[in-house]
Amino acid sequence: MTGHNIFALVAMAVLPFAGAEVSRAAEALPAALQPPAGYTAAFSAKATGVQIYTSTADNGTALTWTFEAPLAELSGREGVLHHYAGPSWEAADGSKVTRDKQTPVISVPAKRAADIPWLLLKVVADPAAGVLSKVTYVQRISTQGGVAPAKPPVRADTTVGVPYTATYVFYTKVD
Repeated sequence: MTGHNIFALVAMAVLPFAGAEVSRAAEALPAALQPPAGYTAAFSAKATGVQIYTSTADNGTALTWTFEAPLAELSGREGVLHHYAGPSWEAADGSKVTRDKQTPVISVPAKRAADIPWLLLKVVADPAAGVLSKVTYVQRISTQGGVAPAKPPVRADTTVGVPYTATYVFYTKVD
């Protein structure tokens, strides 16, 4: 048996299970995180980064951790994307999307308390052409980590980065 035949047999054995896994993942997605009808997933990317928190005191109360911004690198078939305050996502080709501040963010608790919530955000693309130019919704799912430290801060204006990973799915309007 040639190497090509072995590869074909392995692919035929594995692909049905891979499809089933994707189907199970889609079934597990809460309905609230589905974009409106007429939008389709264009691509997804795996993020590795930090959620940045700063210690603050509200009117003389005890110090607490306040979320400031994400800072992450996303990798996927569309290349590397950068995710930062705004929230914004920027591709290597210069295209960029930023949260549409006129539309509320939809948030669903993650599976574990130690993980940041899953989100659906409506975004606005800047005029630059590129991979993100037609993206209208961004979904954050499969999060791990990123929650503010459980221990309260001991000093004001301390900044920490809490590691997290997530999958981001980018949606475009069906033409």
